[in-house]
Amino acid sequence: MTTGARASLTGLLRGAGEPEGDYAMRYPRPERSMLRVLRDRARDRADHTWLVCDGRDSLTFAQAWTLVRRIGAAVRRDAGPGAHVALLMRNQIEFMPCFYGAQVNRGVAVPLNAESRGKHLEYLLDKGDASVLVVRDELFPRLHDVESLGRVKVVVVTGKVPTELTVLGVPVVAFERWLDGCNPDGGDELPAWTDSAVIQFTSGTTGRAKGVLFSHHYLYMAAAVVADSLRRRSDDVLFTPLPIFHVGALHFIANSSLHAGCTAHVVSAFRPSKCWQQVADSGANFAMILGPMVALVHKVTETVPPHKVKQVFCVPRPPACDDFERRFGVEVLWQAYGMTEVHLLPARLELLPDKPMGTLGKPVQWCDFGIVDENDNLLPPGEVGELVFRSLLPYGMISEYYKDPQATVDAFRNFMFHTGDLATYDADGVVYFKGRKQDRIRRRGEMVGAMEIELLVLQHPQILEAAVYAVPSEIGEDDIKLDFVARDTIDSAELRTWCEKQLPKYMVPRYYERRDSFPKTPSERIEKYRFARDTTDRPEVHDAERNRT
Repeated sequence: MTTGARASLTGLLRGAGEPEGDYAMRYPRPERSMLRVLRDRARDRADHTWLVCDGRDSLTFAQAWTLVRRIGAAVRRDAGPGAHVALLMRNQIEFMPCFYGAQVNRGVAVPLNAESRGKHLEYLLDKGDASVLVVRDELFPRLHDVESLGRVKVVVVTGKVPTELTVLGVPVVAFERWLDGCNPDGGDELPAWTDSAVIQFTSGTTGRAKGVLFSHHYLYMAAAVVADSLRRRSDDVLFTPLPIFHVGALHFIANSSLHAGCTAHVVSAFRPSKCWQQVADSGANFAMILGPMVALVHKVTETVPPHKVKQVFCVPRPPACDDFERRFGVEVLWQAYGMTEVHLLPARLELLPDKPMGTLGKPVQWCDFGIVDENDNLLPPGEVGELVFRSLLPYGMISEYYKDPQATVDAFRNFMFHTGDLATYDADGVVYFKGRKQDRIRRRGEMVGAMEIELLVLQHPQILEAAVYAVPSEIGEDDIKLDFVARDTIDSAELRTWCEKQLPKYMVPRYYERRDSFPKTPSERIEKYRFARDTTDRPEVHDAERNRT
């Protein structure tokens, strides 16, 4: 066994992948924060373009740093030092300045999925302790459909100037007016590397969505490991249609470009028929697109325009990957593993050869990892168990689940972080994905917790019981099916309409089936496996997409 210094099965194994690289080591640990990186890029590459949105709006590093400090001053004025700032935004030029504006005020950024609405949005604002909410103009009407904004003291609207003066009694102000009189002060004394920087919500698998609390060091390292493993250069141009309110685009594109001092292009919406033309127009040499998205781009792109892209990072490996590579003249990088809580198995430019689907690669050298059984005993190579990690760097991954001590203790039991994913490893320390242990659904790049949907649906007065589970999607990954037991007045179409008002779009089930009762265990747990094998083309099943068509 060559996975590390220990070959016994009495503990975890040492990662044999990427070392702590040049970008990570650029600063000593006490100085590691993305705010420091941005401040330095504003000095040494002041006029170089950092961010471009929709090929139109752009910011240089110097402009971004100035705007970050103005936003920090506005937050401090209205909510005080250390305030939490929620961002209900799409990819837009104000996103990253607001993200770091919260942090330069020694506060916490709370990015929200732009599809959040209804009771789900209420929960996120309350759970994240948001004092300031920055919202895109087209998303502002969502606030009319909630009953509470929690602790929010001011709502800031980007884009079109709002006509409302208040919403739910909270003052509403346009973004530019909000910044009036706010000079770019601050930035000399930055938060400590151990301080909290971000609350990133992830899918709830044992309850409601959990807030993953990042330290400044974890935010720094999660992007540094990408910049190092993909050997970012200052003349790179990066592109993604993925939303930067998620960690993938945040680490791989926005923040790795910040480490390297290069340019990142994002778009506010994914349009399959236009995507590759946008890639070409950006001049990007690297793109990040998810597997189902690549499949759509492949299908609807009639003519591949001339472009400069050399690599496309894409997980999972898309259908017809070889055909896509030949047609578009790119190499697809698909071996990697990451989740909101840990990012210790990064993508690399060189794929491990002759490896099957599900190959993740080798964890970084600054972590321990293992595949464990239900009692957290390390399993030998070739056996399937739960993938666990332990960072060897302080604050090198999730700090805690915010305001959820029991979830934190459960995840970190026996001094290792439990991913909830099943995997195996070989004698060379290569890890292979084998499925999900938890009740999670991967739908079009989003991780969805079945229980989170169930808990929300059960708030409908007509619903007595609910069971949510994954069913195969024709474009890859999963679709969502909701089976329910109800009182006598609601049908599947009505329930779908209710779900659309209360759930983010990516969480709204596609399939609905009303049942008289559910099979259950003696402890009253619904036995989903008994009906998960039923096909979705039966007349009892309401297919929302087919019916809408």
